[in-house]
Amino acid sequence: MKIIHTSDWHIGRRFERESMEVDQRAFLVWLAGQVTEHRVDLVIVAGDIYDRSMPAEDAVALLDEGLEGLLAAGAVVALIPGNHDSARRLGFGAARQAHGGVHVFADDQSQPVPWIFAAGDERVAVLAIPFLDPYAVPAPDPDIDGSIRTRTHQNVLANAVEAGRAHLDPDDQVPTICVAHAYVAGGVNSESERILSIGGTDMVDAAVLAGFDYVALGHLHRPQRIGGDDTVAYSGSPLPYSFSEDHPKSVRLLDVDASGLTGVRTLSVPVGRPVVTLTGTLDQLLVDPAHDRYIGHWVAARLTDATVQTQPMERLRARFPHAVSLRYMPAGLEPGAPISSGPERTALEDQPKEDVIVEFLTELRQDAPTESERDMVRDALAAVLRFADA
Repeated sequence: MKIIHTSDWHIGRRFERESMEVDQRAFLVWLAGQVTEHRVDLVIVAGDIYDRSMPAEDAVALLDEGLEGLLAAGAVVALIPGNHDSARRLGFGAARQAHGGVHVFADDQSQPVPWIFAAGDERVAVLAIPFLDPYAVPAPDPDIDGSIRTRTHQNVLANAVEAGRAHLDPDDQVPTICVAHAYVAGGVNSESERILSIGGTDMVDAAVLAGFDYVALGHLHRPQRIGGDDTVAYSGSPLPYSFSEDHPKSVRLLDVDASGLTGVRTLSVPVGRPVVTLTGTLDQLLVDPAHDRYIGHWVAARLTDATVQTQPMERLRARFPHAVSLRYMPAGLEPGAPISSGPERTALEDQPKEDVIVEFLTELRQDAPTESERDMVRDALAAVLRFADA
């Protein structure tokens, strides 16, 4: 049996203000091609299917098109909602969709039950757990000694895993796969992942997920193995969604037979616009021939000019059509210190929202925010975006 593990599609996502529909469609077409080429039986999508809890009509249409392509290529699809998704909306019509080959495991109010997937003579038990918001799902069961377990992501996820395991027949040697959307300790995050809480209370110990033949994780956008173990891994997002995601993108191809996981291969994603951060004076960025290879990239410019330049974004886009971020970082200037006056300052709308807030706080207090304060800024921005999406 062959299984593809992917996650964090974020259908409907925009890179800064620019649409990513072309890149996302190209990925879905490529993925269907991999299903055909490798004769894949099952595609697992470990959460964050959409980028918003209320996706735009175009995003819904694109996902529908992508799923149809995977089914036509010969695969069954199993997916769970992530923290960006609305479990109830994503799960609409799940029972009917299952008859067509798309299995949506979105019930976050009931304990999960393993799903037995069969392909030919091979079987695998899939425990698919939707993202569990500790304050939106039932409280975790009391501990063995009767003490109350607090509402943390670790406790609600551990509770779900324990309940799912109870349904597995110990005498049935069927291989097992757990699918979860979580921030597992030891994972490396990127700028584009939504911070779920402050102080690490959203982090989950990898021991919670022990005992499965494979654990297909979603949430972190960098492909990575937890603890160097091939059996507990993030596939990462298929496209870069922030300038920190300059690493290669991929999906994971699993070989499974009656004995369990027999092999893991990485399939590099060849589509999608790469990202780059360029640092230098405006004139350097505009004329340096070494930057020619970045003309097709998403570009973030970090200008080292000591004075504010005239129409910097417009001039940058004349060379880099996909320049979407611009900040001044003069050499030797303390963070937050005023830049020498010039014809104009960079328009606020050309700067990332978090950077604008952090710059304001730095200038106001003459001291840069701490990392915990930056976490609070991200939480506030995420809340505002959720309200705007609604």
